[in-house]
Amino acid sequence: METISINDLKNFEIDISLTNLVISLLTSIVCAYVIKIVYLKYAKTLNNKENFSDVFILLSITTTIVITVVKFSLALSLGLVGALSIVRFRAAIKEPEELVYLFFVISIGLSNGANQFLLSIFASLVIIGFLFGRYIFKNKFKKDNQFTLDSNILNINIFDNDKKDIKEITSKIENKVEFLKLKSANIEDKTSSYIFWYNLSHEKLDEFLDDIKNLSDKNVNISIYSKSNAHE
Repeated sequence: METISINDLKNFEIDISLTNLVISLLTSIVCAYVIKIVYLKYAKTLNNKENFSDVFILLSITTTIVITVVKFSLALSLGLVGALSIVRFRAAIKEPEELVYLFFVISIGLSNGANQFLLSIFASLVIIGFLFGRYIFKNKFKKDNQFTLDSNILNINIFDNDKKDIKEITSKIENKVEFLKLKSANIEDKTSSYIFWYNLSHEKLDEFLDDIKNLSDKNVNISIYSKSNAHE
């Protein structure tokens, strides 16, 4: 049985084909960009999609480069394990769907780094096709005025229940939105807090913001959170 000494590992030279590297990087960039478009269109997360999806291409490229280098050297692969053991990711992933998309992008980088171009392209097409089919299926059987997790959020805080009524507030903005559905409510003796899901056409945005501004006073605080940004 042939053994590998420490000196052999030190003298191990990495011979990377420039052509394969370029193809790997280009394939990763294209696939990650398509995944970004799909995420912006079909993801149901309520966080800032644009900012989150900006990391897809960089993550895919980084994974591709790491796998391209590591696959040629046992020493580097062992060093990678040691490096990852001391790395801590400080950014919290709040929603499981975000984590799934990150794994999706990483898997594309892994496949392309291992020169499995057809696998990465085929897998991307299958997953994207599934997401598109699910979106079409849900829209086809969606009931009238049904809301989804991709809705915007309206948060209404009332500091004096005797002076302000939630029905009076919602009646003045219901005609500006496509739907307004109560998600949760916290009602106490003097104060109350309500969270609604809503959807709004771009044409009525300015009018809607004016209504929100007129309804807000010392007894009422209203915050709205859109699919990609936040306004108060």
